[in-house]
Amino acid sequence: MLYDDKKFIGSVIKNARKKAKLSQAELAELINMCDKNLGNIENGKQFPQVNNFLKIIETLRISLEDFGVKEYKNKSDTNKEELLKIIYSATQQKTQIYLEALNFINKISNS
Repeated sequence: MLYDDKKFIGSVIKNARKKAKLSQAELAELINMCDKNLGNIENGKQFPQVNNFLKIIETLRISLEDFGVKEYKNKSDTNKEELLKIIYSATQQKTQIYLEALNFINKISNS
């Protein structure tokens, strides 16, 4: 099961940050985010924005399995898994390009 609960996501991030021996301020600086926002995410008060989420999981080396994605894996998800690998390893600029391209493809395929 994929957990979309703010508190669960925040606790995974908080535990990984502590395991990496980083303070909230240190992690926030590494990912160019306000430490108040990071605190709100860790305390389950808000979801991280996608770009910040990607920076967090890359910096802390959190896997999708930590968020419960493992249970969704099956043979039909191979393409999705490959897309996720590409997205998670991309720079912020490339992530924006991928998003725009996918939005365009969705738009023309739904016409």
